[in-house]
Amino acid sequence: MSNGSDLHPRSLIAEYFWKYRGRFAWGFLLLACTNLLALSVPRMLKHAVDALQASDRRALLAFSLAIIGLAFAQALVRTWSRLAVLGASRHVASDLRDRLFSHLQRLPLTYYGRHATGDIISRSVNDMLLVRSFFGPGMMNLINTLLVYVTTVSMMFSMDLRLTLYALAPYPFFLIAVNRLSRRIYSHSIALQEQLGTITSRAQENISGISLIKTYAREDEEAAAWAGLSRDYLQRALALARVRGALVPLMGIMASAGTLVVVGLGGRAVIEGRISLGDFVAFNAYLAFLVWPTFAFGWILNTFQRGTSALRRIGEILAEPSEERELPSEDSAPPLAGGIVMRQLSFAHQGAPAGVLHLDHVDLAVKPGGSLGILGTVGSGKTTLVSLVPRMLPAPPGTVLLDGRDINDIPLARLRRDIGMVTQEPFLFSRSIRENIALAPRPFTSSEIDEVVAASRLSNDLPDFPRGLDTIVGERGFTLSGGQRQRATIARALITKPPILIFDDALSSLDAQVEQEVVESLKQHRGRSTILMVSNRVASLSWADHIIVMDGGRIVEQGSHEALMTAGGFYARIARRQSLVADLEGA
Repeated sequence: MSNGSDLHPRSLIAEYFWKYRGRFAWGFLLLACTNLLALSVPRMLKHAVDALQASDRRALLAFSLAIIGLAFAQALVRTWSRLAVLGASRHVASDLRDRLFSHLQRLPLTYYGRHATGDIISRSVNDMLLVRSFFGPGMMNLINTLLVYVTTVSMMFSMDLRLTLYALAPYPFFLIAVNRLSRRIYSHSIALQEQLGTITSRAQENISGISLIKTYAREDEEAAAWAGLSRDYLQRALALARVRGALVPLMGIMASAGTLVVVGLGGRAVIEGRISLGDFVAFNAYLAFLVWPTFAFGWILNTFQRGTSALRRIGEILAEPSEERELPSEDSAPPLAGGIVMRQLSFAHQGAPAGVLHLDHVDLAVKPGGSLGILGTVGSGKTTLVSLVPRMLPAPPGTVLLDGRDINDIPLARLRRDIGMVTQEPFLFSRSIRENIALAPRPFTSSEIDEVVAASRLSNDLPDFPRGLDTIVGERGFTLSGGQRQRATIARALITKPPILIFDDALSSLDAQVEQEVVESLKQHRGRSTILMVSNRVASLSWADHIIVMDGGRIVEQGSHEALMTAGGFYARIARRQSLVADLEGA
């Protein structure tokens, strides 16, 4: 389980620097060599100017060739250093991206209920690019800037202490101004990235729900809402650009001020004979080395601030506790028998108002291989009840037992391995029908796939598919009808032959005849699998061993179909009404 206290941006930075310390150390060593080679050029330039004054052609040629050789060597070593550091940054980004995606797979459904999908995508994609820039170009330029300042200023001090102090006098004021601007850059960077997450979320929602937008002719309204979000993003981007823009002229002023000091005081020193013309040229060359790092400092600062805020946002996801628990592996344990007991089960969804319960003191028991039908009004707690069995929602300790064991003590992988579940909204990946059915992590034979296709009655529609089971269904299975998607997900649940089968209103998109055919197929699993069937149609539940009726999170009626019909309560009224509707439709 992740620990949020260990995922501060500084901790993540230290962790990945240590993990790839060899690559970064090699790159930084090459950067140091690059700067040593660069520092040698002004020294050679000094000797070349002095040789020129002395009319020593041989020495002038030798120093000129040395400058050319140093330039070529510097270019080669600089290329190696860039490859090393930038390569390390890509390894960091790849590692962190895999870690984030793996963690997202293990987060509970409650997390996704609290966070917008678009924001998660933005953190996984856009923020990851900022992290790569932080560890790559940002870190490389920071180290290079520090090396340039330390080595260049040292060389300048060795040539003329007083002139160096005058040249660097404006820099403390620059550092104070940069420190103030950096805080504003960080706050604006956070705001900009959060707005980008909002925009990404809105785009994801609109593209996913484009059919609904067109159905209600909402194109203009959605475009206007998008324009509002875009304007907000533009304002935040401009606010950040204004702060960043203030750095550029500030650094230009500082660099120009230093140059003016050197030209004025250094020129007098040459005239007075305190330094040679070669020293003056070399000193100006060293000062010129400081110009680019000074200008680059603003970009480095912005990269670090945005990278740090990106790491903070990614760290917030990594700090979320996953579903995994520190329990011994039971992969080789025998399958569950399927006995389900719920004792005094009360449950409230996260964020619900105080005192509001979605399940209120529920007691029930289903024998291994038995079947339970669940009927109820909208919002009565049916889906919440069945979602607790595979721990899609966290059950209070001691309230839900499988084979006499608290489900919280059963390793999650083993628990879900033994449960097949079909939800209200069938979801298919943009793959073939065959791949969607055989989604479980083990290979299946063609005969096994054909068996569940027949059991779900999807076989009735195979002639309509261009490539049969190998037909690609498109994103979310949009090329299939609602009933075909439901039958494909039923086949997916059946193929592993799980000890427990859960159908959460999984037949709602089927017509009456196909529904009854599927129900007849499911009856064959009685005794082999424990079946929980949620439905608003009595015809889909009447065959169950035991039926419960829910209202307001409580069980208000229960018994067999015959007993409930005799009682004449809510169940009997719904059954008579649906029977009358069926007769009228038949007529």
